[in-house]
Amino acid sequence: MNAMAFDYESKVWGAPVVRLSPKYIQALKLRYCLEDLQGVRGRVLDIGCGGGNMPKALRHYRPDLEVWGSDLSQQAMRMANRETEGARFVAAGGERIPFPDGYFDAVTMFDVLEHIPEPGRALGEVRRVLKAGGLFHLFLPLEKQPWTIYAMMHRLGWKAKKVHCGHIQVYSDEEARAQLAEAGLEVRQVRWSFHPLFALVDVAYFVLLSLRGKHVSTSVEGYIHGGKSTLPKRLVGFVKDVLVAVGYYESRLLRSMPGGGGHFTARTAP
Repeated sequence: MNAMAFDYESKVWGAPVVRLSPKYIQALKLRYCLEDLQGVRGRVLDIGCGGGNMPKALRHYRPDLEVWGSDLSQQAMRMANRETEGARFVAAGGERIPFPDGYFDAVTMFDVLEHIPEPGRALGEVRRVLKAGGLFHLFLPLEKQPWTIYAMMHRLGWKAKKVHCGHIQVYSDEEARAQLAEAGLEVRQVRWSFHPLFALVDVAYFVLLSLRGKHVSTSVEGYIHGGKSTLPKRLVGFVKDVLVAVGYYESRLLRSMPGGGGHFTARTAP
């Protein structure tokens, strides 16, 4: 499967509102990002923002920042621009960012690098648009991380996330750090998530999708919150809320222990 085989126009992530509560994995990603941004002033770019929920959330909690979001999907950009909440959006992929050198004080990227055909080039663009000493906050699935269920499934030839999510790159922490360093981005801190309980839930969900044999057109959150409320949606929502709360608190408790997701804090050279 090549990079273009996954249809980013038919399935759009990043539309449902994200806040620090209720507690689930997206709220955890937002929490860690806001912690990293505490000392940042000026402009922030979120690359691969989908429907724009993370740039909008950053603006909600940090209205002093000038927040931009970019995504290659035209459908995602239409969704993001329906209610911008003060964020700005531009249609662009991560390998070619339409801003001048040193334009941003911080760049964020959530669940994106694994989708990009040339991730080294994308990280080079991150480095280019960041000011000297600028912050890069990255969340990255680590599907080759030793001693995780993802690494075991990867060794068995598991391709569900490639098929259903477009993950064409697979990383370990060591490989991610090396790629960041090569781009001139020095890792200062890593927090971890997707530990055993929630990782098992995540893998089980994608195994079920594979057994179903069909692509889904939205995320679980998009299904629950999209359109009219129905009993099946409410039941799915209840089960999802329980499972993701477990994932949140497990990840908080074990944040210093390597897991299947890495929240990287990096800086450019001053």
